[in-house]
Amino acid sequence: MENNRWLVHQRPSTSLWKRVLIMVGLGLVIQLPPTILLALHNHRHFDRLTWSILSVYLVAFVLIILLALKVYRTYDRHLHRPQGFGKRLKWVIGGYVAILIGEGFLSRLNYLLYHETSTANNNNIAQLMGNNPVTVITMGLTAVILTPIAEELIFRGALMNLFFKDNSVVWQVILSGLVFGSEHASTNPVSFFIYVYLGMVLAVVYVKSGDIKNSMLLHALNNLIAMMVLLNGIH
Repeated sequence: MENNRWLVHQRPSTSLWKRVLIMVGLGLVIQLPPTILLALHNHRHFDRLTWSILSVYLVAFVLIILLALKVYRTYDRHLHRPQGFGKRLKWVIGGYVAILIGEGFLSRLNYLLYHETSTANNNNIAQLMGNNPVTVITMGLTAVILTPIAEELIFRGALMNLFFKDNSVVWQVILSGLVFGSEHASTNPVSFFIYVYLGMVLAVVYVKSGDIKNSMLLHALNNLIAMMVLLNGIH
């Protein structure tokens, strides 16, 4: 039966302050990779310096993923059975349709109220990439592969298991959305809520499907299409 896929997992007893500090730490370290990439903003050639910076960038990303994975596995409350391709596809496609509808409405509202055609976060990414092939390739690949893994482990896997009880799904989803939104640059309440909404959809897919891989795949699809739109605007 459907409910049999959930097996309650005993969480370690950890004080609230320690759990808050863990989450604050994860929220800070996920900002490290793009900061490292700033060093390549005006460096357009694949020379020794470029490869050194890229190595630090990738190592930092991998270490962040491993750290987030450790926290997630430590505090994860559920075990579940593997899901087939069809069920995963349903969650990913359904989630992306929800993202398109919600963000389409919010983006239109953002334009009507604040005359913004793009969020500050997307503008920052476009500026960081510029016409630099090094940063374009690096950010293009990591945005679709490493970023979804790291951010889902942090803002869904860790955050949604660190706080609240098992039956507090609504509060878990809201908290995940608010924290996720706060990690993305915004210039007004509507652009902020665009990312809050995205985080909430990803949280719903994770908690309702019972598998964080589904929210990772949805996040990757969303980033892939967003990067294609950004690259089209740059070029």
